[in-house]
Parts: sequence; structure tokens; C-alpha cells
Amino acid sequence: MVRTAGLAAALGFTIIAARPSPQPSPACLLLTAPEASKLMGFPVVVDSGDKARMNFHCRYNKSQTSFYGVEITYRVFPDAQAAHAYFPRWVIPVPPKPADMTLIPVQGIGDEATLLHGKILNGVYFRHGSVLVKAGT
Repeated sequence: MVRTAGLAAALGFTIIAARPSPQPSPACLLLTAPEASKLMGFPVVVDSGDKARMNFHCRYNKSQTSFYGVEITYRVFPDAQAAHAYFPRWVIPVPPKPADMTLIPVQGIGDEATLLHGKILNGVYFRHGSVLVKAGT
């Protein structure tokens, strides 16, 4: 019995060790590390904390110990009307808009889009049908 349990444990550890590393989140497929590196102007890696997060978010940093980077987040709604209604809150989650922040509506990106420039945040926020996306620093 002890020998069987030991064999089962060894086999279990072998199977666990042989498992491939987790696949990147779908958000990391929308903006890849090489693309994020081009945006930032230096090589980036996936934030190690994001590997355990839900699949709607991906953050790339200069290193595993750096907070300086670029991220992409998306959210899917039941329909385009619901996404459109939520879009202003997607851009500014907690009104009012900070005084240092500039919002620029943009045509030609998805169904509606806004560029956001501020002291801390910079990015593009857009809606394509029932999907909201934000990407930036």
C-alpha cells in the first residue's frame, strides 16, 4: 500500500511538472508583448500578477519589479446598446473628470472612441459593438 501511494504521488508530481505554462489571457492576444514594446520604446514582459487575473486584462511592464508599462483591458456587454450606455463610465469611472485630464473624441476607431491624456493616465478607449476596450499607460 505504501509503495502504491508513493508511486501515485510520484506520478502526480510528474504530471503536474509536465503541464505547460498557462496560456496568455485573451487580452494579451489583443496587444502582444512585441506590440507593447513598440508602444513603450523598450522591451516589456507580462506582469506576473496578471497571469493569475481574469482573462479580460493584460499589463506589460519594463520588468517584473516595475510598475511602468502599458495595459489593455476589455469588457463584453450583452449588446451594443448596453456597451454604448456604459461607455462614458468606461472612460471616466469616477466622475468628475480630473482637471489635468484631456478627452479627445476620435472618429474611425470602432463605433466610438476617446483619447485620454493626463498626468498619470494616457490611452485610447473605444467601443466596437458590444465590446469596450481600453489600452494605454
